Amino acid sequence: MSNDKIQRELTQVLTEQLGIELPSPDTDLIETGLLDSLSFVEMLFEIEQRFGVSVEIETLELDDLRSLEKIGRFVAERCT
Repeated sequence: MSNDKIQRELTQVLTEQLGIELPSPDTDLIETGLLDSLSFVEMLFEIEQRFGVSVEIETLELDDLRSLEKIGRFVAERCT
């Protein structure tokens, strides 16, 4: 799956499921407060469901999930 397609689907998740409007793909979702702890968990659940990837909390690096761009790379690495 291409990174563009992944980012489009992630944008849908953030917008439709979590009600988050992104100013840009590199916006820091955590620092700006757009993504709180509950929506973070919901986002991880949606990523697992939509992309069929397993997100292991023990090995999770928060920096990999700070922006749409980084989340896209995170998912792409696990989809291959």
